[in-house]
Amino acid sequence: MISQRDDLAEKIYAISVLQQNFVLERLKTLHLNSLQSRSLSFIAEHSGTMQRDLANYLGKQQATVTNILKVLEEKKLIYREIPKNNERQKNIYLTPDGEAMVEKVQAIFQELGEHVGSVFLPEEQQQFEQFLKRAEEQLT
Repeated sequence: MISQRDDLAEKIYAISVLQQNFVLERLKTLHLNSLQSRSLSFIAEHSGTMQRDLANYLGKQQATVTNILKVLEEKKLIYREIPKNNERQKNIYLTPDGEAMVEKVQAIFQELGEHVGSVFLPEEQQQFEQFLKRAEEQLT
């Protein structure tokens, strides 16, 4: 246990940390970190996105995102293209290797969902999801 506290918020936090560790360990096998995988997923959903939009999504500074993109480009997972109508911006796309990597990243989250879901009966999982939704609504 992460803390001596035993309340619901602490338990949710502890599960969150375990989930992050689960994902990060598997991302290491793909030679990706969390920000790189989130970037790839965003680009997959928003093909042709601009760096500014990715920075907003990640909640990171432009310089940080520039470094993330440089690494992804070096790994040949993305490419940047200057559109003819605006030479000041670059649109970001996945390469075929990048698309394959996104599928591997999505498989990690699928595995996580199946792993966590396997301890619940279907009706328990549905009820648990309702409880989590109420907690989320309380915080927003």
